Amino acid sequence: MVSVVISTRRWWKQLNKQLKTLERTVVLVSLPLTKTKTNILKHIYEVYGRILAEALEYMWNNNISSWTKAKKMLYKKFREKHPNIPSHYIHEAIRDASQRIKSFRKLKKKELAKTEKPVIRRWSIGCDNQLWKLTLEGVRIATHKGWVNIPLQFHKQFWRYYNGGWALRSSARWKLIENKLYLFIVFVKNVETKGINTTKIYGIDINENNVTIYEYPTNKAVTIVTNFSKVVLGYAYRRARIQQKWSKVYGVKGNRRLKKVLRKLRERNVKRDIKFKLVKEIINVVKDGMVVLEKLPKRFQDRVIERKRNSRLNGLDIHRLKQASIRGVHKLITEKLMEYGIPYVLVSPSYTSSTCPICDSNLIPMMGYAQRNGWKPRPIKCTRCGFIHDRDVIGAMNLVKKYLLDVGLMPLAPKGVHDPHVEWLVATMKHGDGGTTRPSETYNDLGRETDQPERRARYGFPDDFNKCVGMCKQRLCVGD
Repeated sequence: MVSVVISTRRWWKQLNKQLKTLERTVVLVSLPLTKTKTNILKHIYEVYGRILAEALEYMWNNNISSWTKAKKMLYKKFREKHPNIPSHYIHEAIRDASQRIKSFRKLKKKELAKTEKPVIRRWSIGCDNQLWKLTLEGVRIATHKGWVNIPLQFHKQFWRYYNGGWALRSSARWKLIENKLYLFIVFVKNVETKGINTTKIYGIDINENNVTIYEYPTNKAVTIVTNFSKVVLGYAYRRARIQQKWSKVYGVKGNRRLKKVLRKLRERNVKRDIKFKLVKEIINVVKDGMVVLEKLPKRFQDRVIERKRNSRLNGLDIHRLKQASIRGVHKLITEKLMEYGIPYVLVSPSYTSSTCPICDSNLIPMMGYAQRNGWKPRPIKCTRCGFIHDRDVIGAMNLVKKYLLDVGLMPLAPKGVHDPHVEWLVATMKHGDGGTTRPSETYNDLGRETDQPERRARYGFPDDFNKCVGMCKQRLCVGD
């Protein structure tokens, strides 16, 4: 009997590892509401905010973070004070206060909190299944005047999740902005991960200006160039010129014209579009194997900045590193891998770009460091075996090597001079051309003299790098 229970527990643990829950939040905006409906919802919104503020103050002063304990102490008081509103709004306000206190304590422990106690700047109203109902025309919300019908504008993203096998969560949130209601609903889906396939292993190295994918055991690598630094610095220069122009005329504080002009830059939308198109290309490459990713710590860019602040970083470099979206791309990749059921593992990225994948010796750089003007190849050389390749490709190779050593498989091993021979493809994303990546030229051997020196100079390949790659007998396809 005991053996049966143990085997059942093991089976349940294995099943939990294979099943993963995905969440997607969809925002639905209502049509312009009438004055009567706006006043009814505004009353609920203001009462909820007052309950939230009072509950947060009481729980913080009495050192209470448990929702159930706070509800026992505060529910009767708020119910007598606000007898007309539905009681579940009081439950949700106390729950919201509990979550805010727990989140603030976590930030305080990490020394990231900017205030001495939690402060409410804005809020949205939480609703359980007793306070809202989704209909074909919109949503019905419970208020002190009964159920109020709110017409919503259902967009393509909503129907994609609604008809795509995703389950609608019973809770939702809404916010009132002027005469429109914004409804935040969550879709949930359980995804079963495919079995681990070691016939193809992909190592993905995420960088500021590119993402490099290395395929094992075929020894092929592809670098998708994004040139995020050009986008970030370009918007920084444009923003500085706009601020200098408009602040001279209208000042800095309360300058609505300046905010309106800066909003038209659409910097966030452009960066988000690049990330989504990049992740789509990556998933198309790695969908038939297993993926090895870096285990990136939170706020790792701040650690890099603190470590290199006194050496070679200026103000624009710090801004460029903070806006590099490395963790954002990493998060999108992991979410899409879970959505498509592709297995992946996270390994430590330490010393992956400074250790030789063949003999574990130190590597020395052969070019500069910063990539302010977009992506450029950065060859590095092993001091022991003489292996030469691009820094990002070596980083992806070492990620695969770390995983193979962890699972007990044979990692990369030298079979001859400068083995393995890695076939390398470089493709640049076309930001305004649907995000496609396509190579324009193919060089079978960069060690030989080419009859197109102007194109070689345009891609920015120095002569010593061409010579080194030719020694390794690699092939490089360069994307325009």
